[in-house]
Amino acid sequence: MMIIFGEDKDTARQDILSRIRFYAYPYAVHKSSVIGKGFLFVQSDSSLAVLSLPVPILSNGRRCTTQRSVLLHWLTLKEYDSEVCMDDFELAAARKELKEAIDTHDEKVEVPVLMRFRCGHVAVGIAPLVPDFNLCKVLGKEYYGSGQGDGALQLNIDDM
Repeated sequence: MMIIFGEDKDTARQDILSRIRFYAYPYAVHKSSVIGKGFLFVQSDSSLAVLSLPVPILSNGRRCTTQRSVLLHWLTLKEYDSEVCMDDFELAAARKELKEAIDTHDEKVEVPVLMRFRCGHVAVGIAPLVPDFNLCKVLGKEYYGSGQGDGALQLNIDDM
């Protein structure tokens, strides 16, 4: 199962971000206030096509055999260069766009995002903060302020 057209990939990415936004964006705002300027790294061991399904039923009618989830990290460019690109040199190709997204976004209304999926699909962009910055700040402190969000955050798509 795969998504062919670019417009469909855009829609699939937006759908995924809209499903996780009430956890992902407060996480991003909180991490940004603690760690500093960076980006939200969204990765999954599922393909973009499988994650974009509204329910975990494949096109052949069978249930997905694994839990559909995403793993979120807040990374600085320095961490990206020293950790991510060292393990996956192909992601280094996205550095220019990523740096531009980090440098040009308005942190009060947007968050820079790098997405990578099992199928090899990689995307860089700037997503609007929903909920708004102040609510993200409050939720981020409540969800992750007590040290719970020190590492990566895993979100199970089918539990949301």
